[in-house]
Amino acid sequence: MKTWLIAGAQSGVGKTTLVGNLMEILPNSEFLKIGHNPRRKTGPANYFTSADKALDFISRQEASFDHCVVESNRLVGKLDADVVIFLDREEGDRRHDADRLRKCSDIILGHNGNRNKWGKVISGLELSPDVSKGVIEVFKAQHKYLTSSRISLRTKIWLRRDGKVVFGEGLARLLYGIDHLGSLSRAAKEEGTSYRHAWGDIKRAEERLGFPLLDRSVGGVAGGGSRLTEKGHQLLKGYEAIKRRSIRESDRWFRELFGKIIEGL
Repeated sequence: MKTWLIAGAQSGVGKTTLVGNLMEILPNSEFLKIGHNPRRKTGPANYFTSADKALDFISRQEASFDHCVVESNRLVGKLDADVVIFLDREEGDRRHDADRLRKCSDIILGHNGNRNKWGKVISGLELSPDVSKGVIEVFKAQHKYLTSSRISLRTKIWLRRDGKVVFGEGLARLLYGIDHLGSLSRAAKEEGTSYRHAWGDIKRAEERLGFPLLDRSVGGVAGGGSRLTEKGHQLLKGYEAIKRRSIRESDRWFRELFGKIIEGL
């Protein structure tokens, strides 16, 4: 069974649309999705909030299906997929791990997409000529959608206290990097900033928040490993949740209020 893993830089890039189009092309295929929220009544039957349960489900489909299409950001790097597809868009609020997901992908559709690699990657899957051609056509349509000029709404979220910003997108990306890489210096390098600057941002945020974000006992200012405190984890998780919901609701209102006005522009 061949596995197709689909990830995206942000919400609204068309992951579910791509899944549906691939399912129409790939013979004897199964689909599953991983999300954070409980499954909706109208949602897909194979929906998981646990990555481990999703991986177990995939392994049990080997003898029953020829293809398994997976919609998940969390499984990038955990699932040994035959092809990883990343959907990217130039504008909008990208995920904190978008650059990492992009680097781990075989095919990139959208912003700076590697169109020259499509044929080579698909030929390596040993699909029938008709299926290969159909998949390439699906990629072309998705790439066109992601790179087409459009009017969009930009939503940014930050936390303030006494008129000062205490937490926002930049610090959230830095904390995510520390949590993923286990090192402040490595996370700062990923963000393209110096260790000293990153450390200063964290210290200022801690002073304004009133609690520590990093556990100094792991490496401290001098270096070594770093990890988030429990409150640091909670803050990052809460920020991500409210950001996702705010963007989703903002996009819904944008389409409802401005859809007819900007249609075709």
